[in-house]
Amino acid sequence: MVRFFQVSLRLLILFSVYLSLCLCKPPSLESTCDVESKSFFLSSLMRYATGDKSPSCLPAFPFFEEFGLYGGVFGPPAKVYAMTSYRNHLLIAGDFTFAGLATGSVSVIHPQSGAAVPSRFCPFLKVKGATYTAVADGSGGFYIGGEFTHVQGFARSQVAHILPGCQLDPNFNPVSDPSRSIYALHVLGDNLYVGGFFGSWGSGTQSNLASLNRYTGQLNNGFNAGTIDNFVYAITSFGSSLFVGGSFQTVNSISKSGIVKLSASTGSIDSSFTSQLSASGSAFDLVMGTDFQGSPILYVGGSFTTPRNNAVAFYPDGTLTSWNPNPNATVESIQQYENQVYLGGSFTSVTGAATTNGLVAVDNQSGTATNNTFGLNQSVSTLQIIGNQLYALGQFTDVKGVPRNYAAGFDLPSGNLTNWNPSLEEAVTNPGGAVIPYGGALALTYAKSSVNVQTKRNFVVIDEASGAPIDGTPQFDYPIKSIHVKDNHLFLGGSFETINGIARRGFAVLNLPNYELNPTNLQITDPSIEIRTITSANGQIFFGGTGMTTVAGQTRNGVAAISSETLQLTNWNPNIGANSATSMLVIGDALFLGGLYTTLNGNNTISNYRAVDLVNGTAISLPSSTNYPSSDVTTQSLYEGKIYLGGIFTSISGIGSFPNIAIFDLGTQSYVNPSPIYANGFVNTITPSLDGKFFLGGSFTGLNGSTTSNYAGAFQSKTNTIINWAPNPDNTVFSSMYRNGKWYVGGEFIHAFNKPYGGIFLTDLTEPPNNQ
Repeated sequence: MVRFFQVSLRLLILFSVYLSLCLCKPPSLESTCDVESKSFFLSSLMRYATGDKSPSCLPAFPFFEEFGLYGGVFGPPAKVYAMTSYRNHLLIAGDFTFAGLATGSVSVIHPQSGAAVPSRFCPFLKVKGATYTAVADGSGGFYIGGEFTHVQGFARSQVAHILPGCQLDPNFNPVSDPSRSIYALHVLGDNLYVGGFFGSWGSGTQSNLASLNRYTGQLNNGFNAGTIDNFVYAITSFGSSLFVGGSFQTVNSISKSGIVKLSASTGSIDSSFTSQLSASGSAFDLVMGTDFQGSPILYVGGSFTTPRNNAVAFYPDGTLTSWNPNPNATVESIQQYENQVYLGGSFTSVTGAATTNGLVAVDNQSGTATNNTFGLNQSVSTLQIIGNQLYALGQFTDVKGVPRNYAAGFDLPSGNLTNWNPSLEEAVTNPGGAVIPYGGALALTYAKSSVNVQTKRNFVVIDEASGAPIDGTPQFDYPIKSIHVKDNHLFLGGSFETINGIARRGFAVLNLPNYELNPTNLQITDPSIEIRTITSANGQIFFGGTGMTTVAGQTRNGVAAISSETLQLTNWNPNIGANSATSMLVIGDALFLGGLYTTLNGNNTISNYRAVDLVNGTAISLPSSTNYPSSDVTTQSLYEGKIYLGGIFTSISGIGSFPNIAIFDLGTQSYVNPSPIYANGFVNTITPSLDGKFFLGGSFTGLNGSTTSNYAGAFQSKTNTIINWAPNPDNTVFSSMYRNGKWYVGGEFIHAFNKPYGGIFLTDLTEPPNNQ
C-alpha cells in the first residue's frame, strides 16, 4: 500500500508537470538522451515515478539520495569536527576553506552557467581519483582516463566509458593495473587509443601507448608500437595514421623525440614522417586543423626549442610550415576556430604581442597575435572550443578583473568573458583536465572531486532541501571544534581568533535564525585556547577545552558555564587545572566530564572522567571515586541506561583492559567488564539510533579483532555484535550525528564507499560491505 501510494504520488506530479510543459504547443524534435532537453526531463520524471532502474541513457534514481546531501567541504586538508541541525539546516564546522558539490573528478555541468546538473537528473559519476582526459565516443557518451580506481563505486582501472544518462558502461572494463597513469585518449573506428605512463597492458608488452576495443576495453594485440621510452601526452589521427606526442625520445628503439607518426592498425612507425622536436623536448598537445588555405595541418604545442619555440605546425607528411607564433614558454593546449589558433600555457609573449598571460589568439598563417585581451592573471593548462565558446582551465583566479576559480569561458571570436563559472576547488595543472560536450551539457574533468565551490571558512550551513550552502554565514579564521544549538542561539568553540574580522577568541555566539554574530564577548585572552566541547542544561551553556584559564575576567581552568538567557558567566567551576576537557554528557542533575585531566575541584586523585553537579561543578561519586580511564575520554553517548565511552584510553584503573571503548551501566553503577565492543585505535565519536544501532568513528582500523573497518564501524547494542558494514573512509572520522533515520558522518576523509566525498557522508548502515 505504501509503495502504491508513493508511485501514485509520483505519477500525479509527473502528470501535472506534463500538462504545464507539453499541452501549450507541440514539442520540437529532440534527443531524449540530451540531458538539457525537455524530452530527457519528462522521460526522467516517468522513470522516477515508476522506479525504473533498467539500463537506459536516462538516470536510475537512487531514492536514498533523492534530495540528500550532495555537497562537502574542501580546501586541504579539510576536516569536519562538529555537526548539528537547526530547523531544516545542517550546520557543519571544522577546518576547511570551501563548500561545494562532491561530484568526483568528472562533473556534468551547464554549458552557459557552469552549474552542475543536479544529481537527481544526472547521477554524479563519483569518480574516485584524478581524471586527466576525456574524449567523446560519437554516440552520446564519452571515455575518461586518469589515475582513478572507481566510478560510481564500481572498480575501473584508469579508463572508463560513460554512457548517455550519466551511467557507467558495465560492458567496458579494461584489465586492472593500479600503476598506470592515462593522459591521452583518442577514438578511431572501433578502437580507443590510450596513452600515458605504463610499462605493459595486462599480458601485452605495449608501453605508454595501447589500443583497446572501444566496446569491451580489451587489448587489441595487433597494435603494438614497441617500447616508447617515456610519457605519452597527446594522440590524434589523420586518415589511417596516428600522431602521438609526449616526452619520449625513442619509439621501438628508433630516435623519435617528442612526436611520432604511426600506423593506426599496427602501431608501426611511418618512416616518411621524419620531423622531431628538440632533444628532451615534449609535445603536450596535438591538434589536426587547417592552414589559411584550408589544407590539413598538425599543430603541436609543448616545451621545445626546435624546429620552433614551443609551438610548431607540420603538414601530415612532415613538411614544416612557416607558422611561427614563437611563445617564450610552454604551450600546454591548442585549439582552432576558423582562421584563429588559440594557445594556452605559461608563456608571456608571442609574435606581435609582448604580454599574453598564458592565453592568446594567433592567425593560422604567420602565427602573429590577433587577440591578446583575455586578461588572465595566471597560466592555462587546457583549452576546448565547442561551438563558438572557448573554455579554459588553469591556474588563474582572475579574468579581466572578474573572479574565476581556475575555469573560465569566452565568446568567439570576440574573446568576451562569459558567465560560465564552474568554480573549481584547486588549480588545474599539467597534465590538466578536459571539457567536452555531453548531450546538451558539458563534461569537465580534473584532478579534484568538487565543482561549484564557495568560500566558507570553517563554517557552513547547508539547506537540506536543496543540498546547497546558504549565503551570508560568517567566516572564521581558524578551526571550529564544537557547536551547540540552544533556543535562539548557536554556540561555537574552537581555536579561532576572529569572525568576519571581529575579535572572538575560542568561543562565540551566533543569533538564530540568521547566523549573525552576537555581541557577547567573554574576553578569553588565552593565546592557545581551543574549546572542544559544548552542551546545555539547567539554564546554562557548559563549555570546555584546553588552554583556557580566564573567562570574563574570572579564573576558569579548562571548563566554564554561562547563562543560556543572559549569556553571563555563572558560578559553575569544576576547575580541572592546566588540562583539557574533551566531552560532556548531561544526565539528570549531573554532567559527566571526559577529557585529559589529573585534577578536579583541587583533588589530584581524579583523572580523565568524573561526574559533577550542575550548580557548582562539585564532583559526585559517579561513575566511580576510584576507577578512572587511563587517558582521554573523547566521546560519550547515553542509550537505555548505559553510557558508551570512546577515546584513547586502554584501561580503567582497578578494573582491567578497555581498549578505547567502555560501557558504564547506570543501573548497576558499574562498568560492563569485559567490554563487549573494543577498537584497535582511537575512538572519536559514538552515536546511537533509536533501535540500538551504534555508529563509531575514529582512527582505528578494526573492531573486536577484525581489521575490515577502517576509521568507521557499527554495532548492534541489543546483541553486542559488529554489523557487517564497512564504508572504509580513507582517513580519520571525527564526528557523527543521528537524524531522520540516518547518520551524518564527518572527518578528514576524502573517500568512502569507494566514492569521493568532501569530509561528510550520510548512511543508514545498510550499504554493502566495501561497496562494489
